[in-house]
Amino acid sequence: MKQVLQHRIDSTFAHYDVNGNGVIELADIYALANRLLQAFGEPASSERGRDLIEAYDRFWEMLADHCDADRDGRVGPAEYREAMIEAFVEGGPIAMDFLEVVQSLLVIMDTNGDGRVDADEFGVLLKARGLAEAECRTAFGHLDTDGDGAISVQEYVTAVRDYYTNPAEDTPGSWLYPKALQRI
Repeated sequence: MKQVLQHRIDSTFAHYDVNGNGVIELADIYALANRLLQAFGEPASSERGRDLIEAYDRFWEMLADHCDADRDGRVGPAEYREAMIEAFVEGGPIAMDFLEVVQSLLVIMDTNGDGRVDADEFGVLLKARGLAEAECRTAFGHLDTDGDGAISVQEYVTAVRDYYTNPAEDTPGSWLYPKALQRI
């Protein structure tokens, strides 16, 4: 595997390991959900807040099912790396579960309820990942591959697959996370 792809996998692991203890646990996933709730200005007790938390619960279940090889309730770096290679590089079973999580996440990001995730709405996610405002606009332009002014489930899934499989720097997937996370 190319060094840049290995670095991307390791970088996203570090992103998900919010408390920095060397493993991804349910508490980390809830911390990510809380970060998005704060970014959207959404209370956890609201319907949208509960929906977001449920989507992150499903995300954790997907990670645990596919990544936690020793079933200890924690996903270590090697477990994560092997599962991401299988899922995205080799096209393994995580893909269907991931699609459901992405669909839920995009519904939650559609804050104006028009059935589309526009640049401002998607920018909230990207800012929560550490991108600056200008980077969010540029990233959205790369991710909106059909140019319709919205990110679809398919565009997002394609970008994630691209992030894990294409080592080039200016592809849609290379814009999902801050450049600082992607540098080797």
